[in-house]
Amino acid sequence: MSLAEAPSSSPSSSSGSEDFAALLDAELELASGADSAFPGDPSSPSPATDDEGEEEDSEEEVEVEVLEQNGAKRRRVEEQRQDHGMSISPDKFATGPSKNVQVELCPHPGYFGGLCFRCGKPQDEEDVSGVAFGYIHKGLRLGTSEIDRLRGADLKNLLRERKLVLILDLDHTLINSTKLQDISSAENELGIRTAALKDDPDRSIFTIDSMQMLTKLRPFVHKFLKEASIMFEMYIYTMGDKAYAIEIAKLLDPTNVYFPSKVISNSDCTQRHQKGLDVILGAESVAVILDDTEYVWQKHKENLILMERYHYFASSCRQFGFGVRSLSESMQDERESDGALATVLDVLKRIHAIFFDTAAETDLSSQDVRQVIKTVRKEVLKGCKLVFSRVFPNNARPQEQMMWKMAEHLGAVCSTDVDSTVTHVVAVDLGTEKARWAVGNKKFLVHPRWIEAANFRWHRQPEEDFHVIPPKEKSRDKVNAVCGQKETSKDKEENAVAGEKETSNDRKEENDVAGQKETSNDHDGNDVDGQKKDDAKENAVACRFVGTDRGDCFFYPLVQVQDVKFKSGPREISLLT
Repeated sequence: MSLAEAPSSSPSSSSGSEDFAALLDAELELASGADSAFPGDPSSPSPATDDEGEEEDSEEEVEVEVLEQNGAKRRRVEEQRQDHGMSISPDKFATGPSKNVQVELCPHPGYFGGLCFRCGKPQDEEDVSGVAFGYIHKGLRLGTSEIDRLRGADLKNLLRERKLVLILDLDHTLINSTKLQDISSAENELGIRTAALKDDPDRSIFTIDSMQMLTKLRPFVHKFLKEASIMFEMYIYTMGDKAYAIEIAKLLDPTNVYFPSKVISNSDCTQRHQKGLDVILGAESVAVILDDTEYVWQKHKENLILMERYHYFASSCRQFGFGVRSLSESMQDERESDGALATVLDVLKRIHAIFFDTAAETDLSSQDVRQVIKTVRKEVLKGCKLVFSRVFPNNARPQEQMMWKMAEHLGAVCSTDVDSTVTHVVAVDLGTEKARWAVGNKKFLVHPRWIEAANFRWHRQPEEDFHVIPPKEKSRDKVNAVCGQKETSKDKEENAVAGEKETSNDRKEENDVAGQKETSNDHDGNDVDGQKKDDAKENAVACRFVGTDRGDCFFYPLVQVQDVKFKSGPREISLLT
């Protein structure tokens, strides 16, 4: 067991904090007891007689007694340390005569409550280096050498148990939250707050009264955590506040099995607006990160698996600029069987299997999960050769564009010129020369969101689900892929190709899910965007527009959705788990 598994005083894990503190107190008592045996200790009694022989004999007897006591204390501390799986060790004390004792300078491996847990020295301004691990135990700070040592010990334990480390983001990855004041009128009419208050063991929406919030658990999350815990030692890592993180951890892990002393919040970060593995007591070579935001992991992109964002509440859609009905307003939710968490669980299983099954046991310590992630990702579009047509700005270098790099990371070969080896032309317009070449030479002609879907789903997607829209249909596409500008009229929709606005009397819209058109009088509100539901196309991948953290414009696929069934009435919504 690593230090990361030591008991915590946090609300999420407080049962063993007294044992942890007692262990450190024993360390300090041992150190102070040994110091008192050193020559020149001001606390040592001075000779009171001129009889040096008797004094020397007395001193030797006292010294032997002290050393025996220290030996007993040392054994007790070692036993406690072994019980807790900790490796914090006291100074080595000499066992010879006091006049031959050599005092070693304490390297101060870490501090607990402002005191060095080895020698008891108070922390001063020169000892502020290292990293605070307040989420493990309040007041705990470890130095670099101690962190490295603990990570090394933890790595051995993990590999022995055939486990890796998994860092999980909360918002838009495992859950979606909204403030009560931000609930839309449609959500209120559907009784979403009433559903959150029901005493139903199968519910997935909860009220956090202390924060005036609603939280929706992502479908499949409980099964995901259960199966992932077999393969990974898991951490929660959120940019939210500590109190919020602990409340969500209780919803996800009510029995405190998955995340004991492993809930990290913004107060634990060592760099503003950035997450880092420096606060994780696990080696980078075995760490896998699941997060919906790449920007916050600037130093650890190779460890990151980018998650498809979960937008359940209307406020979440508004936050990211979606002028459409939310899943909650549409009485829909992700499908558990093939949603984002089910998809990524399969990816994690593949990564875990490759890491442990393709190397001999003696070579495990040299394995690096970052290379495994890269290998699995490159299999997605392996064998595909892509040419882009009017996807990038004219004055931009294609090789530097996000979509080009994404395709290469997925294993595709990208080119600027067409030839017989090209398999796909990626375009947003059927009228380009390269698009016509693809049609004439029977090559795949796909929209850029085909690459996006492959990136999120880690599988090559059916090309027919990502066809390029004919020019005459551009003005009725829902999403504006160029500027992301919002239409001012209630009847206007965003244009997914050229950013053109449709007129207020043009009420026929393209269905992004299946390319189906709805009639102008179909406003039953049963689909995510208020479109007519086509049961035959229920399994198709829906797409919406989103801007990246770098300001680029692209599409990303929504996971497949299913209706949320009612339980007792039209105003009482029953949300899927």
